[in-house]
Amino acid sequence: MLKSMTFNGIRKPYLYMLDGREKAPFAPINRNIVQYPGGYRLKKTERGLLEIKQPVGFLYKTDEEALQIKDDLSTWLYTEDWVPLEFDDEPGRVYMAIVQNTIDDLFSEEGVYKEGTIQFICLYSYGKTYELTITEDFQSFTIFGQYKTPWTSRTTFAESAGQYTLENNAGGKIILNYDFVPGDILDIDYFKRKVTLNDINLAMAVSLQSQWFDLKPGEVQLKASHNTTLTYSERYF
Repeated sequence: MLKSMTFNGIRKPYLYMLDGREKAPFAPINRNIVQYPGGYRLKKTERGLLEIKQPVGFLYKTDEEALQIKDDLSTWLYTEDWVPLEFDDEPGRVYMAIVQNTIDDLFSEEGVYKEGTIQFICLYSYGKTYELTITEDFQSFTIFGQYKTPWTSRTTFAESAGQYTLENNAGGKIILNYDFVPGDILDIDYFKRKVTLNDINLAMAVSLQSQWFDLKPGEVQLKASHNTTLTYSERYF
């Protein structure tokens, strides 16, 4: 069976992947090293973007069909933000990616198929997704993956409350000052710094004392003033 890929949640039945994918084991690492008398000091480390070059091909019967496919490809591959990219031969791994440049090597062979290379750049990749049940007492959790990861949370209020807090044991804390009522559904998105209550923006309730925090691999302790489900995905370089 020919293998393909899913980009932005969409698969194209006419497109198949060819051998020859170019992808480094991890994103490039940029080091800022300062020399001083007697040695060196690592001042700063930054991770670059991972580049993936994927050869692809498609069959066509007429020139009109080939043109339609190329138009469809351009619409599909153009996005204004990072979107999920999944390869059939890398099950369970998702790359947050955008397309760079164009398929400038697209060419025909005997007028029956075309092949070329799509160049993706990836912000990060992630794997398995986990749900953590957070209660009012600190609990220890193991965060899997290689790199700090964003999270989302959902809280359904069983009783009225004048405040909501979600915190870790390292000083991170989200504080919301609002009169919650039974049945309210609170959603927090760390990556977007977005807070909604019953799908309505609740940014005005975020206290200035809040310290947003991501989840770092390893052990972390978390608690919330009201039972909360926190969701995250393993993140990789």
